[in-house]
Amino acid sequence: MMKSPKKQRGLSLISTLLVLAFLGIVATLAVRLVPVYLQYYNVRSVMNELAHSPNVGHMGFQQICDNLTNRFTINNINAVSCKDLKMNTVGNETTLSVKYQVKQHLIANIDGLFYFSYAVHYPAKNNSAQTYP
Repeated sequence: MMKSPKKQRGLSLISTLLVLAFLGIVATLAVRLVPVYLQYYNVRSVMNELAHSPNVGHMGFQQICDNLTNRFTINNINAVSCKDLKMNTVGNETTLSVKYQVKQHLIANIDGLFYFSYAVHYPAKNNSAQTYP
């Protein structure tokens, strides 16, 4: 009587190499993308802190810009500048918004361009309609 061959189990060498290559690409992308998104969450945190700080409603655009620039410097956020900020006051509410983009090298000759925007609202002390850059 002839014995039947045992069933093969597991991955072949080529399958293992393909899985490792795929995991390597995913890990490389994660290493490149996580700092970009962490920086975005830091921008949101800084803007929320500013919106909840006392006397923020009395500050003008340049004071807010200087304050945010200092906080961004402390938190090592270099993707955002004053030109990315916009402040709009309508009635008794001010909206401070930021829109910026980050270009990040991903793999080989592939780069990614990421667009971020965020806005906070806080009470204004003056009741006039104003818009700054």
